[in-house]
Formats: sequence, C-alpha cells, structure tokens
Amino acid sequence: MKTCPMCGMPQLEKGLAACAFCGYEEKPLSALSKKQIYDLLASYEYEDASDGIRIKSVKNIRDIALRGAIAVPHFVTEIGEEAYACCKFLARVELPGALRSIGSGAFAHCRDLFDIYIPMGVTHMGKAVFEGCYDLGVVRCAAPEQPKDWDADWLSGCSARVEWSASDED
Repeated sequence: MKTCPMCGMPQLEKGLAACAFCGYEEKPLSALSKKQIYDLLASYEYEDASDGIRIKSVKNIRDIALRGAIAVPHFVTEIGEEAYACCKFLARVELPGALRSIGSGAFAHCRDLFDIYIPMGVTHMGKAVFEGCYDLGVVRCAAPEQPKDWDADWLSGCSARVEWSASDED
C-alpha cells in the first residue's frame, strides 16, 4: 500500500493523482510550493548524488515515530549509509521508483521494520542494510535475482527471507 510522502497517510485507492487526506500531488521538485519543499526537507538531511539526490540522514525521528511509516520522496535516487539506522519506530518504508542505491546499514537496527519493497531500479545495495531488523520477515524485491552490484552481505545480520520478482502490491 502506498503512503503519501507529505502526510504519511495510506492512499487506499490505486492510481490516485492526489492524496485524499492532504491533497499532495507528486510533481517534479521545480513544481512544488515552498511549503511542500519545506515539509519534505524538514525530516531529512540531503546531499547531491551522482545522478540525483541522496538522503544523508534523518533529522526528525519524531516524524517517523508518530507515523511509523514513511514514503521516501519521489526525487530521491540514493539512500546514504546508515541514513535510517536506529529509527526504532519505523515499521514500513515505501521506496521510490527513481531509487538507484541503498548504502551500507541504511536501515540497520530499525527493530520494528516489517515491510519493505525494493524497486527494480536499485542497482547498488551496500553491506548489512537490514542488520538488526528483527521484525523483518521478508524483503520483497522487484528484481528476478540479486543484481550483480549488490554487496554479497547486504542481508547479513538479518534473518529475513528474500522474495524475488515480487510486486509492490503484495
């Protein structure tokens, strides 16, 4: 189930052009209002990446604790090393289709994380991305098999099984 990147509420109907709760519409960054940009930027520290924008770290863990779920903004292409590490109340993560890289330990020790889907475009996965994620039973991946540029130990420290060729609607 998709969640709105602005308010975090689930979008119950597939194919919605705007969030039914807050009215947010997914647009290019240049088309967002100053308030929308501030709301997106308030929770994260960003930096430039080779082909887009990288989340360096979470600045406001309170936002995650209140929602329990996040939708990584649609313009993010990389999640940096340990960006979400130790966000203990993070239960669900929705990753954007534009995402290409997830750094080592990006979600390490997110003890409540139980739902994540890795989109097809993720070509790089660092080491121990989900280390210490004890509630994570399955990692759903769009790819039919492990991409060659994923670290061999990307799942070390986590007992989750991997479901290849998964859909994000599961």
